[in-house]
Amino acid sequence: MSPLSRRSRRMPPRALWLVAAVAVAALLASCGATDAGSGRPTVTVTVDPPTGSTGAGGAAGSTIPTVAATSAELPTAMAAGKQRGAPKSFAEAKARIDKAKPDPKVTTRFVSPTGNIVCQRSTDSTAAACEVAEGRIAPPLPTVCAAQGPKDIGRIELRQDGAYPVCNSDSIRRGGEPTLAYGSRTQPSGTTACVSEEYGVTCVDTATGHGFFLARETFVTF
Repeated sequence: MSPLSRRSRRMPPRALWLVAAVAVAALLASCGATDAGSGRPTVTVTVDPPTGSTGAGGAAGSTIPTVAATSAELPTAMAAGKQRGAPKSFAEAKARIDKAKPDPKVTTRFVSPTGNIVCQRSTDSTAAACEVAEGRIAPPLPTVCAAQGPKDIGRIELRQDGAYPVCNSDSIRRGGEPTLAYGSRTQPSGTTACVSEEYGVTCVDTATGHGFFLARETFVTF
């Protein structure tokens, strides 16, 4: 019989329980000090929403809800994914929209023919937004998504100062939106306009010269 076995037999049950508890606590402490597998301490970063973000409930007069935005300044021209069929500039996007036939039944809200893209625009401001139901997009910059919240982009919002990707957890989809056929554009109203194409949806604001293209797993802002 080993010395350890003889010692264990002489040790009272309560003492054995205390020894086991101390060993488990030491093991947990050594594992919990770092991220799993990284060997680095856990770091929490807190960020604030950007100027112009409406918040989950939306500001008075705003119809585009926004959540999980970042305070870091983002460039007004970004792209992610394959960008197949995407316009590369405001001029190219506006030319496509100008050539499309307006759909009289589509004013402020619509869905793409597949139903995957839903859009919402304001006829009395520069606000417009489109989001995908499937095919969310990995951010091209680490500062696009907030530290807390979704880590991929589901919506692009057109604001007065540019078009920005949003790592949204809410949705502008309400149900019952009319379908904007491929090759058709929204009815002229206000300064924003959108066109639906097989490649995706493009929206611009003629007052600011900004816009965006959105499709499954890809976007472009300009």
